[in-house]
Amino acid sequence: MLLSNGKLFLATVVYLLVVSSGMAQRREVDYSRIKATPSARPVMASPVESGRATKPSILTVKAFAVDISKPMTSAIASITSKATGKTQQFSLVDGRLERVFEGPDVLAIEVSGEGYTTAFRSMTIAVSPTGNRYEFDAQLDPAPIKLTVWAVDSRTNKLIHDARFTISGKAGKTTLLLTPDSVTGLVKTDLPGRGVYQLTSSANGYGDFTKSIRLDSVQSEARVMLTPKKTPDITKTQALPEAVVKSAKTAYVETPTAKPALKAPALSANLRMPAVTNQPFGAIEKGKAVTLKNIYFDQSSPVLRPESSPELDQLAAVLSENPALQIEIRGHTDNQGDFDLNVKLSRDRCQAVIDYLAGKGIAKSRLKAVGRGPIDPVSPNSSEDNRKKNRRVEFVAL
Repeated sequence: MLLSNGKLFLATVVYLLVVSSGMAQRREVDYSRIKATPSARPVMASPVESGRATKPSILTVKAFAVDISKPMTSAIASITSKATGKTQQFSLVDGRLERVFEGPDVLAIEVSGEGYTTAFRSMTIAVSPTGNRYEFDAQLDPAPIKLTVWAVDSRTNKLIHDARFTISGKAGKTTLLLTPDSVTGLVKTDLPGRGVYQLTSSANGYGDFTKSIRLDSVQSEARVMLTPKKTPDITKTQALPEAVVKSAKTAYVETPTAKPALKAPALSANLRMPAVTNQPFGAIEKGKAVTLKNIYFDQSSPVLRPESSPELDQLAAVLSENPALQIEIRGHTDNQGDFDLNVKLSRDRCQAVIDYLAGKGIAKSRLKAVGRGPIDPVSPNSSEDNRKKNRRVEFVAL
């Protein structure tokens, strides 16, 4: 029994060792699995497996003319997506555009505006759980105007090869002297940007030409028509000098071309000469400028003052008595201040005179406003008295 008990004791010890060995092995396996857990954490933390969604990214594009204080309302944004391979164009309303991106992309962005240079930007768009914001502030500089000028005879329309040109304006700081190509008779030059310029031309045997021209396209042309000197009966047959300005999209005509089929009635045949010569304006002759001596405006303004009414009422009376008479109202300033602003002020003052006459029953089709600015002084701008003489309004019978 003791032996049996001894065997039983021995068997029990062996059993416990085997069980302990198995538990030790199991503990080692469990320990290895626990040690492997940290390496699996990056996979488990991915947004997709964890259920965390990404938010869309927002791109804002803004366009400015020269500086950020002048938003461009007519700019166009062209955006090319690398993800889709497509290019889309968008108008920037009030100079601003916003686009939303649900996924990552690489963009090529061009922002442009008529009369301005183009701005480029390459941009990488990423998405994230919090959402990203991207901005492109495009500052566009004025594109240079490429102008081609030539002169022709107003009667024959033949090219004048020896014409000479000067052009100034755009702040009035620079005057360019231009000589045409001896073979083509054309002049090609670059100007700093869109706006009003003063073009002057002369040639041997022709009268001088001066006119304000507005250039609004990067590719512009100006044809100057010069009138020959001392041509018999030229006052009856010649066309008015003109500058015809053309661009890729629009044609601008500063002075309307004469219509050969419609011959204007002679002024002397339609006016009762005694009535005209007795007026304060004196004898009215075709092409002769008559100064309105008692026209007054507010300082640096096109607003007519009440004391201008008597003079304008007399002019309205002459026009009413002579229904065939058509006139051009010309405004002049001194040379103080910006050239372009002076031209605009003189034109606006002429328009104010036309509006007054229209209020007296004169058809606007008989009236034309021409702002000459400082280009036709009657006295040197060397004193205030002389500058006062240069600030005037005239009318010319057409």
